[in-house]
Amino acid sequence: MKTSTVNVDQAALARPKYYEMDGALRANANRAWLLAFLTIPIALLAIGFAVFVRMQPPTVIRIGPNGDASVLGKPARGSVSDLASGGTDQFLAEAFVKRFLSSYLNYSPANVDDHWAASLNLMTRNLRAYTLKALQDDDTRGKIDAGQIQSVFHLREMDPVPGEPLTFLAYGVKDVHRLSNGTETTDHFVNEYRVRLIADKRSDVNPDGLWIAEYSERPIDGERRDQILAAPDRRDGGQ
Repeated sequence: MKTSTVNVDQAALARPKYYEMDGALRANANRAWLLAFLTIPIALLAIGFAVFVRMQPPTVIRIGPNGDASVLGKPARGSVSDLASGGTDQFLAEAFVKRFLSSYLNYSPANVDDHWAASLNLMTRNLRAYTLKALQDDDTRGKIDAGQIQSVFHLREMDPVPGEPLTFLAYGVKDVHRLSNGTETTDHFVNEYRVRLIADKRSDVNPDGLWIAEYSERPIDGERRDQILAAPDRRDGGQ
């Protein structure tokens, strides 16, 4: 009888007290609550970031007929398009000049109005007025219709002018086809084109933030003419 009583007492002593078992449960619960509270700032940070990204205006890129890309709409702060007049990207400036030359020097009687309208809209107001007056005084538009003139421009070289910001010298060949009495004649004009840009604030009217401020062309003769005439067309990204 005594032996049975001793065994029961030892078994009772071996079991943990009730408050020790309850303490372990409370400790586990406290750890779970601590982890839950730690995840709250992370969740709030993620929600805030999602709201910030959602509030940014979408970036819309327009691809022109010549493959040039321009960003429409209001750009994100700190992007290249957020610059006012503190300089511009060299590649974008060269693409702008190339687009102008391609539109202004490639035409036919069917599309000359559209091409020249697009080109004139890239110029500053004073250069636009000067160019329009020169075209009207020379009756250039009437001569194009009368001779069924078609102009095809081939850009050979284009380089920035050292020491003159946003100024480029382009060299190219303009093939002018004329039709007279059923006979076609073709003239090859090898010229140097000088184009100076001026930077402006980007807007819906002028998403490029650039204007053609000066434009001139002069013929090239001699060995340099033959060199340009025989050179291949300039490709994007190099000569």
